[in-house]
Amino acid sequence: MPISRRILVVLGAALLALLLVGCVEGPDESGVAQVVQERLTQALGPDAMEITSLRRLGSGPLDPGADGRQRRIVYYNAVLTFGRDLDFSSWDTLNVAAFSTLLGATERGIEGLAQDGNRAGDRVYVRGSVSFERGAEGWMPVDVFRPEVGVATAGPAGAAESRRIIEQINALLAKAGDHSRERERIITEVLDSAYTDITLRLDRLDRALIIAGGSPDGEYARVAQLLAAELIAEGTLSNAVQSRGSKENLELLRAGKVDIVLVQNNVAAQAMLGGEPFAALGPQYDLQALASLFPEPLHLLVAADSPIGSVQELVGKRVDIGNPGSGSHLNAVALLAAAGIDPAELGAVYETGLAGGLELLDRGEADAVIATIGAPARALQQAAAQGRIRLLPLGAELRDLLTREGTGYVPIELPASTYPGQREPVPTVAVTALLASGEALPKADVDRVLTALFDRIDFLRAGSAAGSLITRASARIGLTIPLHPAAVDYYARSPPSPSPDRLGPDSVGRQ
Repeated sequence: MPISRRILVVLGAALLALLLVGCVEGPDESGVAQVVQERLTQALGPDAMEITSLRRLGSGPLDPGADGRQRRIVYYNAVLTFGRDLDFSSWDTLNVAAFSTLLGATERGIEGLAQDGNRAGDRVYVRGSVSFERGAEGWMPVDVFRPEVGVATAGPAGAAESRRIIEQINALLAKAGDHSRERERIITEVLDSAYTDITLRLDRLDRALIIAGGSPDGEYARVAQLLAAELIAEGTLSNAVQSRGSKENLELLRAGKVDIVLVQNNVAAQAMLGGEPFAALGPQYDLQALASLFPEPLHLLVAADSPIGSVQELVGKRVDIGNPGSGSHLNAVALLAAAGIDPAELGAVYETGLAGGLELLDRGEADAVIATIGAPARALQQAAAQGRIRLLPLGAELRDLLTREGTGYVPIELPASTYPGQREPVPTVAVTALLASGEALPKADVDRVLTALFDRIDFLRAGSAAGSLITRASARIGLTIPLHPAAVDYYARSPPSPSPDRLGPDSVGRQ
């Protein structure tokens, strides 16, 4: 063999050896499988789900931990087999988002979960990962938050006259002067309002069925978009519009600008009775429910090293209770009242919302944050993975007070592993998200909407964690307003199928 060729062969072999060493850096396949099985057992219980096969695919470096220790992420493919019946759309077990986080996968990285629950012997296919940190005793598993990848959207094109107006607005934005920042704020505010109004008016012109969701990155918006898309696919003109949440949705419905809204059940009750923040508008007696969709648990958060152990210990402490007028703010005030705490007894009251509250907590400027949000919330997953927060449970007496007849709250537990590092279930309460309309919504539209909601949309495949909890079995849990007569007829014709692991109304809360 020529010398040059021999050198190439040797170099190639050396390179291959280096690659192989790199591929196996970190725990081996059996170590990865052990961690995955331990997490499944801790979260779901013994014999709930077993690893049938697992293949280690390789690893990559992660940013070092706080103490500078080396970290790596190890990727794997696995087949898991159900040891017993399990329903991830039930409100008393991990939902798809929490299950995905547990396995280090995205919601689209798991195949085989059924919308109506899985049976013993069913198989699930996972493309997941486990993160490790090298310590004195070798590689140990750690919780690492992996953010979602966003998707950019393109803006609409306009006609000639529209372009002329846009050019004029651009000229205003480019105009020099002492008040350019204030000019930009005013123009942006007016344009945002105008765009929403244009969209709604065009939809009404087309007699489309309009569904008001929520903020673009929230579950209300995702569910509304999926519902509208399915109605369009079936030949019904429909559109999902964004909003600032429950309060604005109800105002849009009252004004006749939308047909269907997603709304928190306790906010809906306040609107129907004309309570705050709707007192100036008066009662909305024609507000009716089509379905209860999914729970939104109340989270009581403190710093991971905080000595606070209960709601009662918040007296004299600095607490963020959410944005004024929001459902989360309403729930925080109700929690404090049930615990016998007047807001004046707190050391300081902040009203910034979850993101602002977490920042205050991180800076040591707040002692606790009270927030109502679907679980697992990504901001809280990140904070928990970084060891920054701890969830406080609500005592049985406090839960009983909050869930008494007519309040809209339902008792619920955040199962172990809902958030990284959460080893035990956390008892709390939840409001429920409702799909609601006015009483004038035609029966045919109600039937179309509910059929699409329960029978035609695969929320699991669409990647909607909250949507995966929508079922007929939970459609009347936590209702605080009357059911639309057409919805009453629909449920009489289409009762829920029995499921051994699915909660019934009596086991979750009062109807």
